[in-house]
Amino acid sequence: MDMNSADRLNFSYVSTFKPFFNQLHKAFIIPVLAVMVLSGCVNDTKPVTLPEFDAHEFGALRIDARHLQIVENWVMPMQPPYIEHTLSPSPSEMVVEWASNVLVPIAGSGEVVLDIQRASVMVTEMPQSKALLDVFKDQQAFKMRVDIEADLSWIQPVGGKRAFIELSASAADTVEESASPNSFDIAMREMMNRAIALLDQKARQKIAEIEGMTRP
Repeated sequence: MDMNSADRLNFSYVSTFKPFFNQLHKAFIIPVLAVMVLSGCVNDTKPVTLPEFDAHEFGALRIDARHLQIVENWVMPMQPPYIEHTLSPSPSEMVVEWASNVLVPIAGSGEVVLDIQRASVMVTEMPQSKALLDVFKDQQAFKMRVDIEADLSWIQPVGGKRAFIELSASAADTVEESASPNSFDIAMREMMNRAIALLDQKARQKIAEIEGMTRP
């Protein structure tokens, strides 16, 4: 049976444009689906779990004193490159917690004083290489550094004993351009934990050198 003019026109239209619309459909749908999948992956982020800081992990030192006093003399600059005021806990708070759990007074007289002179965290941008091969590399973008300085004084009137110890501990790390905010936070906490561990190590070494400052 012969097709009439309308049928022939409709058949010609479908035959001509159907492949075009199929290609257009694929060209549009596939990118949209890809964006939806990627968006789902990006949004499906789990809450970051930061490395814990537990001052109880450091063994207590039985100090021959009656009282522990902690003085925080570090004033946060509250401006770049310093960022310790944005951290919780801050390095100063970590030092206080460390001292409260480690420097344990057990005597009937005497005093031990920890004077926190510095507890800073700085984040600075690192210069980027402009070399052609380096442009496509995942370069280190930021440098992080924590600095802790404190004076430890001990006075025991019984026997006229006294000592003065200067403590300092630093740790640093770098973060690459591709690092996520979660990766940045984890690296920051790990760096701060290393600084406190170093402070603990140095304090034990120097206290051990002072006769009578600790008791069995």
